[in-house]
Amino acid sequence: MTHNKFDDDQLEHVLNNAPKLSDRRSKEEILNRLLADARLQDNVHLQEAIQQPIDDEITLQEQQHSIPTQQESIETATTKKKVRKWPIFMSVAAIFALTVLTGSMFINNNDNTKMDQANAPETSQYSTLQDSSAAKSSVNRDKIMESNIVAEHSRFMSLRSSVYEEDLTDAVVFHIGLANRDKKSVPMTYIVSNERVATDFPKKKPTTLQMYEKYAPQIDETANGFTNYHPYKGELKETDDKLVHVLPKENDYDVASADINEYLGTLQDTFSDSLYKKVEFKKSDGTAYKFSKDEEQSNPMALTSSNHFNYYLYKDENGTEYLSPDSRKNFSTVTEALTDMRNKNDDVYIPVVPENVTYTVKEVAEGVIVTFDEPLDLTTMDAVRATQLIEAMMLTAASFDQQIRLDNVVQESWEGFDLKNFLPKPVGANKRYMP
Repeated sequence: MTHNKFDDDQLEHVLNNAPKLSDRRSKEEILNRLLADARLQDNVHLQEAIQQPIDDEITLQEQQHSIPTQQESIETATTKKKVRKWPIFMSVAAIFALTVLTGSMFINNNDNTKMDQANAPETSQYSTLQDSSAAKSSVNRDKIMESNIVAEHSRFMSLRSSVYEEDLTDAVVFHIGLANRDKKSVPMTYIVSNERVATDFPKKKPTTLQMYEKYAPQIDETANGFTNYHPYKGELKETDDKLVHVLPKENDYDVASADINEYLGTLQDTFSDSLYKKVEFKKSDGTAYKFSKDEEQSNPMALTSSNHFNYYLYKDENGTEYLSPDSRKNFSTVTEALTDMRNKNDDVYIPVVPENVTYTVKEVAEGVIVTFDEPLDLTTMDAVRATQLIEAMMLTAASFDQQIRLDNVVQESWEGFDLKNFLPKPVGANKRYMP
């Protein structure tokens, strides 16, 4: 990240293109929420940002006791320290949840530090050395902090968890279903830059199967809390608008009904958003494969027409949360799917709709409208839960190739979503970036 000042045109461009946020929480509340989030307990950058102002203040207090004659000088330095540290500290906390103007905040902070040093009156030699050391330490710490924040910027800058068209200006998506401990498939959407795709496939645009064969082995499934499942055993072939999986004689996909459902779920999540209309299952000799527990499943599996799901919250053993279809239950209408989202069907998937929230669903030409029976104030909910509620409904409508509008919501916008109008269709759930 550069430390050069923005000119007026650049700054105006950044401000005009920044997403509109609506959040009434104070910085302290945001900070407390971050500190309470189990996912951030081991985040070294956040801990450093918290600890550093404390360490510096303790050090200065010790120096005050050891050199009483410099009391006034050190108090001045202490005041400057606090002025420098807390803007940085609060910027870090805010940036994890809200801000997209990280660069300009740090640039302004560095410029203010330099101005403070230039305008500071001359004091004793000790004070001058103290200020010089403090300035170097502050600049170094700013650089480290900027680097850390840029590295994790995409993870924490928004509470959104899905992928949208706006995320794909210079990129494409790679869909894959990852198998979890409950033998269920969780749909994941990886963003791959156009530059990387062009390097990996220099001759022509890759097919969905070619993307799978290239990128599936690069995903460390176990490190992310999933089963080591991909790439599939056997051979995958594409013929016109269908995919053929030649299964080995001995495989883990046909052990029990749960294994078969897990296998079929991962196929749906990986290849549904493609030109393939169905998957055929074959033996190595070319004959149809017969699943031992459910012979009917040996028929080709449709990849598009039957994929009408509603979305629930799935939490893995590490506490990481995902939006995922509830056991692949299919619905004939979007009204039925959205209405059913309030029901708790098992112990694996958690409804995103609070128990006290009720609504009606209406299908119109433009899409589907969900009207809450009582005004829904999103600020009364946990911010993450409120965003999950909105996105789960958006994903449910999108599985029917529909857009959704939420009526009788107190807020007019939330996390960049314009709640006054129909919301965009998500490209996929559970955003990730290809490692």
